[in-house]
Amino acid sequence: MRDQIAEYLKDMTISNRKELFDVLNFIAPLIDGWSLVESKSGRQIMRFASANARKTAYIDFTIPKKSGGQRKISAPVKPLKAIQSAINILLQSIFVPDEHATGFVLGRSVKDNALIHVGQTCIFNTDLENFFPSISKLMVRRALHRELGDKLLSNEVINIICRICTVPDNSGIEVLPQGAPTSPILSNIVLKSLDKEMAKLAERMGCKYSRYADDITFSHSKSIRRISPFWKSKIYEIIAKYGLNVNEKKTKTFVKGTRQEVTGVVVSDKTNASRSYIKQLRVLLHLWDKYGYDQAQIIFTRDFCNGMVKNLTNVIDGKINYLEMIKGKEDTTYKKFKSRFNRLQWIEQQLNQIQKVI
Repeated sequence: MRDQIAEYLKDMTISNRKELFDVLNFIAPLIDGWSLVESKSGRQIMRFASANARKTAYIDFTIPKKSGGQRKISAPVKPLKAIQSAINILLQSIFVPDEHATGFVLGRSVKDNALIHVGQTCIFNTDLENFFPSISKLMVRRALHRELGDKLLSNEVINIICRICTVPDNSGIEVLPQGAPTSPILSNIVLKSLDKEMAKLAERMGCKYSRYADDITFSHSKSIRRISPFWKSKIYEIIAKYGLNVNEKKTKTFVKGTRQEVTGVVVSDKTNASRSYIKQLRVLLHLWDKYGYDQAQIIFTRDFCNGMVKNLTNVIDGKINYLEMIKGKEDTTYKKFKSRFNRLQWIEQQLNQIQKVI
């Protein structure tokens, strides 16, 4: 699919709304099997162009944060989500992220982000507060002109993308919604200049730099065990320059001899999953093994999800796949968990077959 789109977009420029609609109509059937627009005028797309229309085009809900509290998610309604999905594919096909950006980038993962900082003496992590909703439509517009002005040739095209992909917040400022398919790629477009500035600063500091979404990491291998207040202030200045704020609660420094982590991955000597991650996975498999799947699902929902229903099989499967990515297929811990999970699934299938016969 992506090869088809890449070939279609090769050397293409988009200079007016009709050309934009034509491109989105080409992409849409490849990702959803349907056409975005009812006519060549792009009526179905432009119905979401006004701020008032988009106010009612999102379903808001909250999910628990790992660090405590609630995270607001604004999920677009199905027609708007389909349009944003096509725009997302378009932007991914024409935008080249900075090499230091590892989140929301095809072919890069949380492991790639962590590998950059393995074996360093000092690791400094900070987090961008309220990430997507801190990126305004104005910031997106400027970034699209700056980074993709050679592809998106008119204000009209850029304005349509900006309008379709933002939503008014409580103050009436249009921002990236947490939950829209386009927010991740647009955040990388907006922050490409920040990444370049941070990389230059890291070079001056004698550090390595990477950014995974809203997580920013600097590391070095000097005998000095800290990032000096001077350099820390320079990091914060660049962040503030782009209209973003640091989450001090998530700002940490890890030194040699302690358990060093980057975006949840242990990087002291090699990439590894944290002990708490391994412990929780072991507990979930134990609950299933001891009480059976149905009772384990009840306990999981009650004690691990604050009452929110999540499929236990899918959660365990995802955790084991993550473990494979971080530790590798030949790791004994991964193989042990994978084997136990397969056995439990097989037993559950046999029990279901017996119940059907009875």
